[in-house]
Amino acid sequence: MEIGFKSRCAAALLAAGLITATHAADIPGITQWPLASIQPDHADDRDLQPFAQAIGNARVVALGEQTHGGAEEFLLKTRLVKYLHEHMGFDVLLLESGFYDMGRLATRMEQGEKLDDMAPGNVFYMYAKSAEGRMLLQYLDHQRALGKPMALAGIDSQHTGALSISDLLPGLQAFLAKQAPALSTGPGWNAYRQAAQPLFAMNRAAPNAEARAAFERHAAAIDNALCASKDASVGGAAWWCRVSRSVQAQAATYWSGDKNYQRDNAMGDNAIWLADTLFKGKKIVVWAHTIHVAKGFQRTPENLQAGEVMFRHWGSDYKVAQFTAADGDVVEFASMQPFKIPKPVPGSLEAQLADSGKALLGLSATSPVTLPQSSFDYAEPMTGRLGQNWDVLFYVRTMTPVHMTR
Repeated sequence: MEIGFKSRCAAALLAAGLITATHAADIPGITQWPLASIQPDHADDRDLQPFAQAIGNARVVALGEQTHGGAEEFLLKTRLVKYLHEHMGFDVLLLESGFYDMGRLATRMEQGEKLDDMAPGNVFYMYAKSAEGRMLLQYLDHQRALGKPMALAGIDSQHTGALSISDLLPGLQAFLAKQAPALSTGPGWNAYRQAAQPLFAMNRAAPNAEARAAFERHAAAIDNALCASKDASVGGAAWWCRVSRSVQAQAATYWSGDKNYQRDNAMGDNAIWLADTLFKGKKIVVWAHTIHVAKGFQRTPENLQAGEVMFRHWGSDYKVAQFTAADGDVVEFASMQPFKIPKPVPGSLEAQLADSGKALLGLSATSPVTLPQSSFDYAEPMTGRLGQNWDVLFYVRTMTPVHMTR
């Protein structure tokens, strides 16, 4: 049934003159180059020079992933992080993981603890528990041991890590006790705490109207007390402001059944604060799912995806790399079951890349490529475009599942 649906789509597109039967090498407007390897320890990086040319002088480079469960995606992304850090001066990594949790872990890393040891339960589990995801964490530990550290922070406004569950609200209360004592005790704080704590266990049930109003009043008071601060430090008032606003975004998203989806708005704002305040002047890598970093996507005019928030703020200083495949399997992260990548739509970019016979390619484009392309999780509708929603595309002929190691 799926193949028949895709064939009908392709036939309609062909009839409309929107796709052609050209091979990838003949597609106008695309620059492509062979990749020597996906392995992070590949010694010769000359094959990544076209990637460097494609991102140019951008200060923020986002590395997407169509799924959270493709081994080759994680390996190649780690190779790119290594290249960006060691050859292009990118010294900060912003990870799709809880803003609060990653701030705490970063502080502990500076005190000598290893990220790979601390990650389970605190870093998003597909990164913390897969062999391929752990290569990134181990690389960060290795660079710190060499005295060439890459700073680390999290952008996610959805807090579900162990540190968030146990420490976020007690830490906020302790900070408020010093900064705004009246907000750290009494009925207002109790109402805020009772409404917020279930969020970290991913409890989406909305409190009653009275409890929700009390939460929102206290959240606004915390905002007023903290968010005008210029303190650019982990654990300072401005940092706690971002934590509090993330909690508000998580509440709005969960309690509306995603109708008021504020998660990505807050993710983008977290990334902007980190890049422009905490890590002002430094070059930034963002590592997250493509749905969170691609340019030009929104659920509604008020509910932007994080990549669009960042693109509107940084403009041409923000570049995005996407990853795709034509065959293979990945781990579907919600069910942890194997998921077979569908056969590409005939005439699509992935189909033409498969027809080219190449196993590893990099591609870039400076204007939108109108061929159908896989966007998120290899599912339809396929709406993203190279040259519009992402600036660089890395193609791996066959994807394999990540290996969960703990």
